[in-house]
Amino acid sequence: MPKQTITVSLKESLGSLQIDFLQFGTPLLQIAETLGPPKGWITNAYDEPVPLYWLYPGGLELSFEPEPPYRLTGFKLSPVGRHKGRITNFSYYVRMRNDFPMVDTSVSGFLRSGLWDLEKVSVGICAERNYPILDICLGCLRIPFLMNSEREEALEDQLSDNDIEFKKRIALLDPNCDFFGAYFSLDEVEDQRFPRDGWTTISGEEYLRQLDLVE
Repeated sequence: MPKQTITVSLKESLGSLQIDFLQFGTPLLQIAETLGPPKGWITNAYDEPVPLYWLYPGGLELSFEPEPPYRLTGFKLSPVGRHKGRITNFSYYVRMRNDFPMVDTSVSGFLRSGLWDLEKVSVGICAERNYPILDICLGCLRIPFLMNSEREEALEDQLSDNDIEFKKRIALLDPNCDFFGAYFSLDEVEDQRFPRDGWTTISGEEYLRQLDLVE
């Protein structure tokens, strides 16, 4: 019997904090049976007899634990939806509908989209002057937003002002930090932050309130 085509919604995957065909703990061979072989992988040939980080077309990346049966521990959606078209193909049988403008959406845009209960969403604001970063954390999902070097240079004086009001720092970062990927992980997502120090964490609701005070 031929394989059935699997089509999932990007918006529903973000809202539910899961992707239907990717369940944590699934063995590597079972993932390969569903998705087919990856287009590439990252591995240390000396330490890892089996590649533990797989790359698929369309911006899907998978990571596996180092012991057999190499269970799925995390996955990332990076440039999904960046190209034109309604569908991103991960493999011949598995694809995702581009029904949410993820890569072009700011932190406030995500929060205003209705995807989540904002009281349950944590937003991180990094105050380290050399690391203008925001992130959204909820359950197993972390979405970081980074400022590119050109914007960082143009805004250097404002970013280095340690006395800038909190609400004004948010207003400065929100339109100037870009989506960097949606990371789904079994590990505590806030522990994945870099740098480790200098973060202030508030609710999604409070983030929008602070932003609205400036606007």
